[in-house]
Amino acid sequence: MTNILFQKRDDKFIAFKIEGHSGYADKGEDIVCAAISALSQSVVIGLEEVLYIKSDYGIKDGFLHMSLKDNSIQDIEKSQVLLKTFFKSLKSISVSYVKYITIQIEEV
Repeated sequence: MTNILFQKRDDKFIAFKIEGHSGYADKGEDIVCAAISALSQSVVIGLEEVLYIKSDYGIKDGFLHMSLKDNSIQDIEKSQVLLKTFFKSLKSISVSYVKYITIQIEEV
């Protein structure tokens, strides 16, 4: 199962952590993992290369984290459309694949 934790501060998304493989199918054929991976990497690319917002992020097999905790309020505000879209896209996937993905929100 893939576990996703979003962190919010003052009702703004500031970080997320994605851990694990969904287990929907074998590696290379798992559409749930592929969707999560594509969306999450798109967010990091969008932040860095489109919005020019530097984030603290790391990617390993079965793990990705991104944080804007140390960024300015302006950067956090600017990132919200992208991060909210990412969150809603993952929620949509989780409705169809409820056994393979969990999403939590933590206020920090």
